[in-house]
Amino acid sequence: MTTFERVEFPADRLEAESVVAFYFSDKKLLEGPAALLDWRLDGQLTRMLLSGDVLGKAGEHVMLQNNGKLKSDWVLFVGGGQWAGLSEETHASLIRHMLKVASQAGFTKISLAFMPHEDVSDESLHQQISDAMAVEGHNISECRYSCLATVTV
Repeated sequence: MTTFERVEFPADRLEAESVVAFYFSDKKLLEGPAALLDWRLDGQLTRMLLSGDVLGKAGEHVMLQNNGKLKSDWVLFVGGGQWAGLSEETHASLIRHMLKVASQAGFTKISLAFMPHEDVSDESLHQQISDAMAVEGHNISECRYSCLATVTV
């Protein structure tokens, strides 16, 4: 049976095998959970973005190992494409992709960290994750998620 719950912790305090967060191609200055996780990982993702090694395109992935500053063993950054104009349907599709990638990487205990979006309500986010778990989460035994409005770095 899968544990699925919302928690109120910042991304760097989420316990799991992997914390999973989006980063976006039109947000070169990282925000929200991606910024906090990147800061804890000493700016590894920022350096990749600045060098052009990664762009934040939909379907792009970066997996980084904990450097001792996080509660999880790994961080999986998933490219989300454009933040501006992100629709509820596209967001749902990105969540399915996020879970598929985490599952394919072999993670069974994950925590998802989200930044609130004006077009995706709290109820909708919960339903999107629940629906995605039904399709892509068969190997995932624990899924926690957090969506905090402010994250201090």
